[in-house]
Amino acid sequence: MASQRRAGSVLLSRVSPPVWSIHAAFCWNNEQAFCWTGLVVVLCTLMCCAPCNAETEFSILEEAQVLANQMKRLSTEELGVFTMQRIFNSFVYTERNSNGETEVQLLEKKIREKFNRYLDVVNRNKQVVEASYTAHLTSPLTATQDCCTIPPSMLDFDGNFNTNVSKTISCDRLSTTVNSRAFNPGRDLNSVLADNLKSNPGIKWQYFSSEEGIFTVFPAHKFRCKGTYEHRSRPVYVSAVRPQPKHIVVIVDHGASATETQIQIAKDAAQVILNSIDEHDKISMLAVADAVRTCSLDQCYKAFLSPATSETKRKMSSFISNIKSSDSPTQHALGFQKAFQLLQGTHNVTRQKSNTDMVIIYLSSGITSRDSSEDDKKATLRVINMENGCLNNTVMILTYALMNEGVTGLKELAFLRDLAEQNSAKYGVRNRASLPVVKGSMMVLNQLSNLETTVGRFYINLPNRMIDVAIFSLPYNDEMGEGLIMTVVRPCYFGNLLLGIVGVDVNLAYILEDVTYYQDSLASYTFLIDNKGYTLMHPSLSRPYLLSEPPLHTDITHYENIPGFELVRQNILSLSLGSQVIAVPVNSSLSWHMNRLRDASQEAYNVSYAWKLIQDTSFILCIAYVQPEIPVKHLKNLNTVPSSKLLYHRLDLLGQPSACLHFKHLATVESPTVMLSAGSFSSPYEHLSQPETKRMVEHYTAYLSDNTRLIANPGLKSSVRNEVMATSHVTDEWMTQMEMSGLNSYIVRRYIATPNGVLRIYPGSLMDKAFDPTRRQWYLHAVANPGLITFTGPYLDVGGAGYVVTISHTIHASSSQMASGYAVAVMGIDFTLRYFYKVLLDLLPVCNQDRGNKIRCFIMEDRGYLVAHPTLIDPKGHAPVEQQHITHKEPLVANDILNHPNFVKKNLCNSFSDRTVQRFYKFNTSIIGDLTNLVHGSHCSKYRLTRIPGTNAFAGIVNETCDSLAFCACSMVDRLCLNCHRMEQNECECPCECPLEVNECTGSLTNAENRNPSCEVHQDPLSLTLIDPSLQDTLPQCINTRCNQRFTSGDCFGVLDCEWCVVDSDGKTHLHKPYCALQKECFGGIVGARSPYVDDMGILSDEVITLNMIKSAPVGPVAGGIMGCIMVLVLAVYAYRHQIHRRSHQHMSPLAAQEMSVRMSNLDNERDERDEDSHEDRGIMSNTRFIAAVIERRSHSPERRRRYWGRSGTESDHGYSTMSPQEDSENPPCNNDPLSAGVDVGNHDEDLDLDTPPQTAALLSHKFHPYRHPHHYSLHPSHHLQAAVTVHTVDAEC
Repeated sequence: MASQRRAGSVLLSRVSPPVWSIHAAFCWNNEQAFCWTGLVVVLCTLMCCAPCNAETEFSILEEAQVLANQMKRLSTEELGVFTMQRIFNSFVYTERNSNGETEVQLLEKKIREKFNRYLDVVNRNKQVVEASYTAHLTSPLTATQDCCTIPPSMLDFDGNFNTNVSKTISCDRLSTTVNSRAFNPGRDLNSVLADNLKSNPGIKWQYFSSEEGIFTVFPAHKFRCKGTYEHRSRPVYVSAVRPQPKHIVVIVDHGASATETQIQIAKDAAQVILNSIDEHDKISMLAVADAVRTCSLDQCYKAFLSPATSETKRKMSSFISNIKSSDSPTQHALGFQKAFQLLQGTHNVTRQKSNTDMVIIYLSSGITSRDSSEDDKKATLRVINMENGCLNNTVMILTYALMNEGVTGLKELAFLRDLAEQNSAKYGVRNRASLPVVKGSMMVLNQLSNLETTVGRFYINLPNRMIDVAIFSLPYNDEMGEGLIMTVVRPCYFGNLLLGIVGVDVNLAYILEDVTYYQDSLASYTFLIDNKGYTLMHPSLSRPYLLSEPPLHTDITHYENIPGFELVRQNILSLSLGSQVIAVPVNSSLSWHMNRLRDASQEAYNVSYAWKLIQDTSFILCIAYVQPEIPVKHLKNLNTVPSSKLLYHRLDLLGQPSACLHFKHLATVESPTVMLSAGSFSSPYEHLSQPETKRMVEHYTAYLSDNTRLIANPGLKSSVRNEVMATSHVTDEWMTQMEMSGLNSYIVRRYIATPNGVLRIYPGSLMDKAFDPTRRQWYLHAVANPGLITFTGPYLDVGGAGYVVTISHTIHASSSQMASGYAVAVMGIDFTLRYFYKVLLDLLPVCNQDRGNKIRCFIMEDRGYLVAHPTLIDPKGHAPVEQQHITHKEPLVANDILNHPNFVKKNLCNSFSDRTVQRFYKFNTSIIGDLTNLVHGSHCSKYRLTRIPGTNAFAGIVNETCDSLAFCACSMVDRLCLNCHRMEQNECECPCECPLEVNECTGSLTNAENRNPSCEVHQDPLSLTLIDPSLQDTLPQCINTRCNQRFTSGDCFGVLDCEWCVVDSDGKTHLHKPYCALQKECFGGIVGARSPYVDDMGILSDEVITLNMIKSAPVGPVAGGIMGCIMVLVLAVYAYRHQIHRRSHQHMSPLAAQEMSVRMSNLDNERDERDEDSHEDRGIMSNTRFIAAVIERRSHSPERRRRYWGRSGTESDHGYSTMSPQEDSENPPCNNDPLSAGVDVGNHDEDLDLDTPPQTAALLSHKFHPYRHPHHYSLHPSHHLQAAVTVHTVDAEC
C-alpha cells in the first residue's frame, strides 16, 4: 500500500475485511526525528461478539464523525460560536507592535509611585517620632494604652484588617523589661497615622517599635493578649536595626550532661533565633554530643549555610524539635569545628561582602568530661583559634549557659565565657592571627528566662553600623490579621541613639496588582523579582489575594526555563534598564508562551524581555513579549447593540423584579448579565477590597452602555467598554435559543469571557466578586486549543447544578487567524454530566447493547480525563465522577495506547507552589484514523479509539469478552507516583506527582528536574455569593424541568436537576418502581444519598453503609483467605517472570524496546513490569480483574506531610479524587518488590540509581456488584482481599 506521511498527525488507514492493512506514520510537534512507520497485516477478529461480516457494519470513524456533527451543532446553534465569530470578523481592529522598553517604563512608574507613597508614609512617621523624642527630653512622653484593655465598644470590624479595630487611636504592647519612664510617642502619632490610612489605600498596620520595648500599633486592636509581646525579636525589626547580612550557626549541646530541662531551653532558644532572621541572612543548626549532626532534610545543609527562607525555617525547626538527649559526653571541639567549616564553605562560595557578620551561637551547659576536662577545654579553644584565624578572626561567638534547676557551676560559666571571649591564651593557645578577635558575650538562661527578650536580641552584640535606610521585606503572613503583606521599615535615631523603628505593612495584593493583572495584550506578560533573582510574582503563580502562605523562595530561572534565559537573567540583575531578544525552539517552549503565539508554524519563536529596576527599591520589573515582531490586534471603538439591555450582575443591589433562583444563584432569565472581574478595573485590589454599592453599579452601567463617549470612566480599563459592547451581540442568539431549543433541559448556562475579565452569562446570575473567568479551566483549555470545541470536566458546579461538563470555543479577531495569540474571547456552555453519555447512547447504538457492562463507550479529552463513561453515571458505582482518568477506568486501553508514544506523551512540569513534579498525559489531537488492538492479534478485551474531529476529545469503544488482567501504577490513597526515580513513556501509571527537591542553600534544583517547564497556574477556587436566606425560600426556580412528570428513564436521564431514582435509601435494594425526582432527593440515583453540597446533605445511617459494604464484598472471609494465599503465590510467580523479562529488555536500544513493547494482545503470555495498576474499586468499570498497587504508609516525616497533605485534585474534590497529594518514601526498601514499577529502556543522562519503588500491598478487585453506595469517600478494606506486605519508610533525622 502506498505510504503517506503527514507531519503532526497520526494516520491509520484501513482496507476492507477480511484482511486489514494498517500503515502508521507518527509525528509529534512537527519533529521528523520522532516519526516512525510500521506495517502490520493481521486477520480480522471479532469486535462485538458478532460474525466477521458485522465488522463492515461498524466504523468508529463514522461514529466519531456523527459525534463531531453533534458537537458542532451544539457549539453553533446552542452556544452561537459561528454567529459570534462572524460578528467579530466584521469589527474593525487597530494593529500595534509591542515596544517593551516603553511599556516597562510606564508600568514601572505606576509601581514606583506606590512604593514611593509608602516610603513617604514611613519617612513622615520617622520624622514625627524623632521630633517627639526631642520634646520627650524636656516633657517626658510615657503614657501607654494597652491594646488588651480597649473597651469592645470602641472597636468595629473592618474587612481590610480582618479584625475589630479603632481607626482613631493607636495602642501599645509592652515587653517584659520596659522602664516606666520609657519614651512612647504613640499619642502624638495618632492623627498622623489616621491621615496616612485615609490617603493611602492598601495600608494595613502602621507601627513604632521602640528600642526600649514598647510596640505602638495603629489602628488599635486586640492581639497577643496572653503574656507580653516582644516585637524586637521579629525579623522586620532585626533587619532594620542590623541590615547587614548575618551568617549564623547555632549549636545545641545535647550531651549526657544536659538534662531534659536544659535541652528544652536550648531548643526553645534555637527556635527564637530562627524566627528572628529573614531571607537576607543565612543559618545552620547543629546538634553536638559525641558527634555533630546537621539537618538532613537537604544535603546542602551538611556543607553550607542556607538563606533563612520559610522553607529552610520549617526544616530547621523540625530538626530542632527532634533533638533528643544523648548518652555520650559532649565533644565541644567537634561542634565548633563543624560550625567554622560551614562558615568557611559559605564564605568561599558566596564571596561575601566585608560587612557580613558571622556569628556562632552556642547553647550549652558548658560541662566537659571529668577525666579530661582541661584537655577538652584546651582542644576547643585551639579549634576556635585555628579556624577563626583562617577567617581573619571575623567570627563572633555568643554563648548561652543553660542552668540546671537553678544550679550553675562556676567552672562551666567560666568556660563558656572564655569561649565567647575566645580567651585562648588562658589555656596556653597562642593567637597566630594578626587581627584581634571579635569578642562576644555569655548569658545565663533558665526556665524563667524570657527567651525572646534575651536570646531573640542576640543581634545587639553585633556592630551597629548606623545604616539609616528603608528596608523592604519579602512577602510574609500577617500575624495581626490575615493575608500576605510586605513591610517597609526604617530605623529612627536621635544622634547616635537608636530609638526604634517605624514600619508600614502593605497588602501584597495591592502592591502587586499592576503586575498580577497586567494585560497590555495577549502577547505579553510580566513578572517581578528582587535583586537576587527571587520571584515575587509570575503568571504561573496564584494571585496574592488567594495565597495563604508566601510564595516559595524560587529563582526566576525556574519559571522562565527556556534556552538562553540564563544570560538574560544576568543582564536583568546587573543592568538597571535594558531589553534582550532570544529565540526559543518550539519544542522547548513554555505553556504560557504557546498560548500567546500568533504564528505557531515556525520551528522557533522570539521572546523579548524588557526590564527596569524600580527606583528606591530592590525590585526589578520585567515585561516579556512573545513574537514581538508580529502586530497585536485591538478592537476599535464599538457601539452596543440597540436591542441588547445591559444588566450588571448585582441583581441583589438592582432589585430586579423578575429575579429567580438558578439552582443556588440569584438570577434572571430576561437577559444575560455582565460581570466585571478584578482584571477589568484599573485598580483590581480596590475593587476586591471595597463593597460595591448601587450607585457604583449604576455608574458602571451608564458608562458601559454610553455610545456618546461622554460619561466619565468609573475606574475601568480603557478596552473594557469595547469588550462589553462586542459581547452584547450574542444576547439575541441566546434569548432565541432559550425559547426555541430542545436541549434547554440539559443546558445549565451559556457565557462568554474576554481576556480583560469581562463575563456575559445567561441566565443572568449574581457572581462572586473574586470570580475570574480567565483563570478557569474551560477558558485556559480553550485558549490552548484554538479553533477547537474544547471539553472540560466533569466538575461540581458551584452554583448547585451538580456535576457538569463544559464545552468551550475561542473567538478570534479573524476566522483566518485561529492561533492562540489572536483569541479575543472564549465562549462556553455547561451541560449536565449525563447529557454526553446520553448522546453516546442515542447516536451510537452499539453503546447501548448491554448497558455498558461488556461493551463500553467513552469520551475522553486530550489530557486523558473522561467526559463520558458508564462509571461516571452509574447510580450503583462509587461516586467520583471528576478527575477520572483513562488509566483509572480503562487500564487495558491505557496500556496499549502508551505503545504509540507519538500519539500520547507523558509530560513533566515543576510546580513550585507546592514543590512537586507533576506527571500528566497529553494526547495528540491531530490523529487521523483509529487506534485499535485488533491488529495485534486476538485478545479478550478489544478497543478502538479515534479523535472526534474538530474537538480536543476522543471517542472510544471497548468490547470485553472475558476477564482480563492489566496494570497501571496508581496510588489509591494519595497522588504520589509509585516510583519517583524513573518515568518511562510506555509504563502505565495514573497522573501523579513526586517531590521537587530544591537545594535550599543555592535555590537550584537538586536533580534533573530543572529541565522541566514550570506548571501552568492552578485555577482559582470558586465560592458562591451568599444571598438573603429569605429570598431562597420565596423566589421560584428560573428553570423548572418538571422532574415529577417524567415517567421513563430516558425522559429523566441527564435532565437538569433530575435524577432517576433506582435504589432505596438502604443503598442496596432496587426500587420496585423507579421514578424521577430532584437531585437533592436522590443524588446519584439513590434515595436520600449524600449530596456533595453541604447544605443538602442527606444522612445515611451507619447500618446502611455497613450493609452496603458487606453486600459489596466479592467473597466471604474464608474464600477471601484462600484467594489471598493464591494471590501471594501468583505475585511470586509474576515476580520471577518479571525479572527474567526485565533482563531481556535492559540491553535494548530505546527504539528496539519500543518496537518490542508488550501489547494487550500478548498480556496473557507474558507480563511486563510496565503494567502495574492500582485503581479504585471500579464498579461496572470494566468487569476486569486487575492488580492494584497501593502504598501502605507507616510513618511520614512532618516536613513531607506538610508538603503533600491538604491540596485537592480539583476545587470540588470532596475527598473522592485519586489525585490528592501525598509523599514518596525517601529511602527505597532493601528487598525487591514483586510489583516493580517498570523496566527502564530509555537513555539516562544522569548516573541515577534505578531504585525499586516502595513495597506495596496487592489488592484483587472483585467483580462488579449491582449494589453500591455512590458517594463512598474512601476505599473500605472489605471491598478487597489484601495480601499483607509491610512497608517500612525511613524518615530523615529532621
